[in-house]
Amino acid sequence: MKISILLSSLSGGGAERVVCNLSNYLADKGHDVTILTFSAQKTYYLSDKVTHIPLYDDVNKKGNFLIKNITRIYKLRKYFKKQTPDVYMTFLPTLSKVMLSNRKLIRCPVILAERADPATYCTTDKDKEKIVSLFSKADAYVFQTEDARKYYNEVWGLKKDYETVIPNAINEEFIGKVYEGEREKVIVSAGRMNSQKNFPLLINSFNNIKDEFPEYNLCIYGGGALLESNRELAKSLGMESRVEFPGYVTDIGDKIKDASLFVLSSDYEGMPNALMEAMAVGLPCISTDCPVGGPKFLIDDGINGLLTEVGNEKHLTDAIRKMLSDYDKALSMGKEATKISDTLSPDRIYGQWEKFIYDVVKGGEGSE
Repeated sequence: MKISILLSSLSGGGAERVVCNLSNYLADKGHDVTILTFSAQKTYYLSDKVTHIPLYDDVNKKGNFLIKNITRIYKLRKYFKKQTPDVYMTFLPTLSKVMLSNRKLIRCPVILAERADPATYCTTDKDKEKIVSLFSKADAYVFQTEDARKYYNEVWGLKKDYETVIPNAINEEFIGKVYEGEREKVIVSAGRMNSQKNFPLLINSFNNIKDEFPEYNLCIYGGGALLESNRELAKSLGMESRVEFPGYVTDIGDKIKDASLFVLSSDYEGMPNALMEAMAVGLPCISTDCPVGGPKFLIDDGINGLLTEVGNEKHLTDAIRKMLSDYDKALSMGKEATKISDTLSPDRIYGQWEKFIYDVVKGGEGSE
């Protein structure tokens, strides 16, 4: 099959990593895969078998926002007019809107892959009307959770003959790398420094128990717009020496493998890669039970981790205290969590993607 994928970049986020891994898998299976990106930035590994077409070289060229976007849209439309792959796939809402706004130029099926909480896209009825109108032009949907599919079907009234739920796969670098030695007295988390991740909730919760567990520190990996404000919050609480912000790192598995505890404090997520990877290497894990259901798919509360109420500082504080107070129990949860590697193995998950894409290509001719 000839497959074209539209994405923001090949750097930084969970969707970007999934696209790179999926594309590498499909290319190894003999498919012709092209990724079009709005940015030339690239940190994730991409096989030489995959074609990467940046629509603007923002790494080496300067330009204002308007010029960049005009260039990107012009090149994208030109690609739509000249190329006829067997299928297009689009990831992330902004780029889904861009692709589906140009649906009349596309002469093959379009698969929309929902990666987050669709409820966060609409703040007004007008927003909802526009998104529903655009997203209805896709020929197939891939969701990470049943809750996301339910939202499309029941709230937006969007349902397709071709739709499926496929969770993320565990990255191969995390499989079979369970740490067996003595663990560092550090609580870790990772993600983009934005409001969605709600790191202030984690920082405040750690502040509540820091005197009970003076040997423990908190380390949050990731960069982004709110990095400095999170750093300032820790400083205002007198925790400069207890909370670290190393920034974005490419070897997160090696960085966190010997930690004592992983915490995800997000207000919403799709299928959180950071949580999956922490579980795969055997870390005791805590996560908010956030929409659209990714954490509750991964964590059986009290068996392979703990779930807490979204935004509830007391609940998160109590969960951290529970884990650190009975660390033998915490370690047993971490051991149980490693089973996620079998459930979400790359071959199993990407095989589901390949089969679904085949079904869409065989059954859908596309629509205007």
